[in-house]
Amino acid sequence: MHDFVFWRSTLARAPRHLRPWLSERGSLTRRLIGHFPDFSLRVLCQGLYPAHQDESLFFSSPAQSLATREVLLCSADQALVFAHSITSPDSLRRGFHLLGRTGSKPLGALLFADPTIQRSRLAFCQIDRRHPLWQKAVAAAGPQAATLWARRSFFYSGRDQLLVTEVFLAPFNRQPTP
Repeated sequence: MHDFVFWRSTLARAPRHLRPWLSERGSLTRRLIGHFPDFSLRVLCQGLYPAHQDESLFFSSPAQSLATREVLLCSADQALVFAHSITSPDSLRRGFHLLGRTGSKPLGALLFADPTIQRSRLAFCQIDRRHPLWQKAVAAAGPQAATLWARRSFFYSGRDQLLVTEVFLAPFNRQPTP
């Protein structure tokens, strides 16, 4: 099991209204579809890119470019979640070979449909403008709060691993009205 640097396994500091979303062990996409009308997915990039500093520790060759996919999960024109997924090019050819063919389909549809794929524990972090994923989320979705809550976990297919990080955007950072 991976030890996430700066990422925690507890949600004690997360806002109460956000905790059920952060701790969802099933498909986040499925839950979003159930709660938000006009769900859509917008692929931002898909290709080989260097890992971020806090991701490179988990792959055998930190200097290598990793297979990366970044998407926005939206409701109508409002971005809800920025998702960032990485795996090694070898894993993309083996255990996660179907990922290259997801197109505009949600990644969760593939991951949760395959009973042989296992998921690690979830880890949580509040990220700010210093984190590259906060910067990418703002570039893709527009202005956001000074800090955003994110979660990440690994998916395993045999010895292959896929790291998925989901950043919860503006709609989740507003306290719901009673």
